[in-house]
Order: sequence, then C-alpha cells, then structure tokens
Amino acid sequence: MKFVLRLSLFLLLGMLGFSQAIAEQKEVFDGPDGSEYEVHYIAFVSEFLDPEVAKQYKLVRSKALGVVNISVIKVDAEGKRKAVGAMVETKMSNDIQQQQFLSFQQVVEGTAIYYIAQHQFRESELLTFDVTVYAEGSIKPMKLRFTQNFYNN
Repeated sequence: MKFVLRLSLFLLLGMLGFSQAIAEQKEVFDGPDGSEYEVHYIAFVSEFLDPEVAKQYKLVRSKALGVVNISVIKVDAEGKRKAVGAMVETKMSNDIQQQQFLSFQQVVEGTAIYYIAQHQFRESELLTFDVTVYAEGSIKPMKLRFTQNFYNN
C-alpha cells in the first residue's frame, strides 16, 4: 500500500513539474484606445503532442523537433477578450549564434487563433526566440524574447 501511495505521489509531482516546465507564458502590450494585447507563447518537444492532434495539424512528433505556439488576445478597454489574427516573425538562435527563421502556420479553432512552427534542436540545447508580432488592429509591432532548453528524453 505504501508503495502505491509513494508511486502515486511521485507521478503527481512529476506531472506538476512537467506542466511547470512547459507552462505557457505571456507578455502584455499597450494597444490603441486603452486596449491591451496579450501575446501568449509556449515551446516544447513535439513528442509531447497527442498523435491525433499532430496528425490533424500535420505536425511531426519527434524527440528532435520542437514546437513553438503563439497566440494573440486583444483585451479592449472594457476587459472584453478576443483572439486576433497576426503576422508572426520569429528568429531562433542557438548558443553559438546560428540563426534560423521559423515559418508559422495559422490554426483557427472556433474563436481561437494559434500560430504554430516546428524546429530542430539538439539534446539540452538552449534556444533563444526573438519574436515580432504584427497584430490586427495594433499600430506598432510587438517584440518579445524568450529562451527555452529542449531535452529529448
């Protein structure tokens, strides 16, 4: 009984740690007329995708491929939230400053809009993503930078 309890606790802590490791992040930018734009982003190993989801969006599941997912939410002056379309440009750099530009595909699911790109990585590689977003209704580009370590085990 103690073994089962310990195993359950270990699995729960592991799942919580995993969810923290790939937790979505966001940056908020001022928009026109008192609005705000939230740029949400997440990067993870494509092998974590459900096989059916990967197939639906023509993504390759692999221990050596990562996924970057970006979405933009406009929050108007009254607090009403709405996903908006955008043009997303991303330059990815590794530790030795080799650069690659990512090509995003737009995914629309009901009222949600996502931009998804895949990229290759090496084990434990730290990648830096410089992202520029041109959102519908925004008067200026929104720029953010984030880093992510990728592990393929």
